[in-house]
Amino acid sequence: MTIDGNFDLKGIMSNYVLSQKDVAKIVGVSQPFVSKVLSGEKELSTEKKKILLDYLSYDSKYELESSVDYLRIRLKTLKWFDIIENLLLIDSNLFNVDVTSMHNYNMSMSYGSIRVLRHSENIDMGTLIELNGGGCREFEQELKDQNRTWKQFFEDCFHFSMKQKGVTTIELLDDYLKFTRFDLATDEMYSKNGNYDLRKLYDKMMSGQIQTPFRQFSSNESFLLRNGIFESTGLSLYFGSRKSKSIYLNFYEKDKEQSMARDLWVDEIHELYGYKNRYEIRMFGDKAMDVIFDFWYNDIPLQNLAGQIISHYLDIKDDQGNWDIEWLNVFGSDKSYGFVSRPREVSYERTLQWLDFQVLASYKASLEVDARTGSTKTLDLLNDKVIDEKRQRMIDAIVEEKKKRAFFENFHDVIEADYD
Repeated sequence: MTIDGNFDLKGIMSNYVLSQKDVAKIVGVSQPFVSKVLSGEKELSTEKKKILLDYLSYDSKYELESSVDYLRIRLKTLKWFDIIENLLLIDSNLFNVDVTSMHNYNMSMSYGSIRVLRHSENIDMGTLIELNGGGCREFEQELKDQNRTWKQFFEDCFHFSMKQKGVTTIELLDDYLKFTRFDLATDEMYSKNGNYDLRKLYDKMMSGQIQTPFRQFSSNESFLLRNGIFESTGLSLYFGSRKSKSIYLNFYEKDKEQSMARDLWVDEIHELYGYKNRYEIRMFGDKAMDVIFDFWYNDIPLQNLAGQIISHYLDIKDDQGNWDIEWLNVFGSDKSYGFVSRPREVSYERTLQWLDFQVLASYKASLEVDARTGSTKTLDLLNDKVIDEKRQRMIDAIVEEKKKRAFFENFHDVIEADYD
């Protein structure tokens, strides 16, 4: 078998959820050319096909740890004790009233670094949950004690909000629930075999080897006198404006930063904490909402989300204009993240979970009542229900997707067998 004989671009794009723009960027052709390949007017060369398959096979060579590093959630309700007790699931008696507030709220309570703010009159401002870096770590411990995860907490945010507003679908929430800020941090842990040098990223930016939609880039490196020698506190790179209310990226040498903060040598930081580099993504408004929704609803792991978002904003090349292998070794290959303003595709598995959580118990109870009373009302209602055009399209898409996935689930095994 050959690459050409087994290559189906539509199937690959479906399997990896790649857009035409993603494929064009990976193999180095124009998006219109990819469109013509899909329509059968053009064909990718064997070399381009191999580039695509090789790219998709890259995995991270480093140990990465991704975490929620900052979170703000605004709910349009003034019942902040209800939020503390029934969403955060923390005893409100543990919270202390703060002397000062922030973000134009006039009331604030905190439990350690977990803060809840409330406006006494403005329902549009409602109640704000704010977790800084320390607050996220403290709340993680609360979640652990509650046998919950971040993913389950975000799910609870939606279900809590739907219950409070008295609606049955997320679409009907409108702006009752908003995730107004979400920071995603990924730590590249120290490796004795070497780590990525962020100074190379700085040099590439200065030499035009990084394409980015950001219109602002800055760097910072300070030095402190230590034992008679000026030592670096670590290089920090900022992509985008630090005042942005949309998104910006911050990469920095965490081992050196922690060395100064903890008054330890860098080698001691490596040994005790394992830190090397940190990659932070700070998102606000719709972008924060998009990513949290994908993490919870579409089951995309935090590490994959981080790689996809960075890939969306930074197109990093080597000296020959090809994909920079050293950078691919950090996050591996992943598609570019698609920030969208359209409704997200609903996954079949999540729909089943929602049915199990919200509907099926009541439905089964209704059937039991009918069985005992000789009624057919429940089944009559079900049979009379007409599937509208939107849901019919969803059914067709799910069936087609499952057929494609079944066909291509062994795709890579076939390709690898061909290379053996």
